[in-house]
Amino acid sequence: MPNSTPSKSGLFIGLMSGTSVDGIDAALVRIDDESIQLAHTYTHDLPEQLTAELHRLSLSETFCVDRIGQLHRILGDLFAEASLCLMQQCGASMTEVVAIGSHGQTIRHRPDAVASAPAFTWQIGDAHTIAQKTGVTTVADFRGRDLAAGGQAAPLAPLFHRALLGETQSGVVLNIGGLANATILNKGQIDHGFDTGPGNTLIDTWCREHLDRPFDTDGEWARTGNIQPALLSHWLGDAYFAKAPPKSTGREYFNHDWLVANSASLSRYQPADIAATLTELTAVSCAQGIIQNASAPAKIYVCGGGAHNAFLMERIQVHSGVYQVTTTQELGIHPDWIEAAAFAWLAYTRMNDQRFDLHSITGSEGQVPLGVVYPA
Repeated sequence: MPNSTPSKSGLFIGLMSGTSVDGIDAALVRIDDESIQLAHTYTHDLPEQLTAELHRLSLSETFCVDRIGQLHRILGDLFAEASLCLMQQCGASMTEVVAIGSHGQTIRHRPDAVASAPAFTWQIGDAHTIAQKTGVTTVADFRGRDLAAGGQAAPLAPLFHRALLGETQSGVVLNIGGLANATILNKGQIDHGFDTGPGNTLIDTWCREHLDRPFDTDGEWARTGNIQPALLSHWLGDAYFAKAPPKSTGREYFNHDWLVANSASLSRYQPADIAATLTELTAVSCAQGIIQNASAPAKIYVCGGGAHNAFLMERIQVHSGVYQVTTTQELGIHPDWIEAAAFAWLAYTRMNDQRFDLHSITGSEGQVPLGVVYPA
């Protein structure tokens, strides 16, 4: 919970580049003590070559330190450009913005310490460059302090989800990006916030490999396939799904290598059947994670790219029983902009020196400040 009363209100920019690495989402949000209003949005496309390189970097066991340093600066430039283009499109001045909240681009997320290897999480996208080029105070490195306090450093969005629903409402916010995470709220309190497992990442990987397309539009391809129960059951036997919250994961774990290693022979199935079964894996793991950890049925508000996959949404509803599956549009923010808006709000909380008890979400101890301030 916050330890101070917010005073710095106004316009904040949130910047988010997720596991798909296909663009930077920029959201201009008006925030004060009473309300959160999405004012304008913009997506800054990333060059295909850069996207491919960042995908390789996030999975590679070898890397060039010089190149990571260069990418850190390159992404800083692009995050700054996204902010400037956002303000240009809405006809406003950067001088009107209190602060920018930049999540950065995750290139590795290892939240669990193993033997002598400490846990770490790594986001690049130089905040000094953003502050310098925009002339606006920038808040970044949101995850590091939580990790230092013994937490998983993710997910952080549940704090924003609570602010969005209000102090008395119950409900579940399910974000389906590359990975999926759920926030379970009970009368304004966060019971749990955790990654349920894969969101779109395995589906998209399979789609790129077999259709040469970045994603399965509306789940139309998966809908033509047949779900393979034995294969689905085998996948759901992965230890991650049985692990109790708090927990978080990433593309370092759920990726093509995971798919191959956990499937006896993918070639014996029709590609569309695998697409259908991967979609079912996401739907079942999301629904089961929610049902097993929620105290009472409530609405499930879906956001992220998965909200556009009609087949996936149908399957989540099938497995969610009495829970009603809808989208965050009902809460006043389009599903595409929840994450970017979340980092605008987190910048607002940091500028007002709020600290949070994230023990039920990430497992960290004490009142934790989120984000490092880079002055303009």
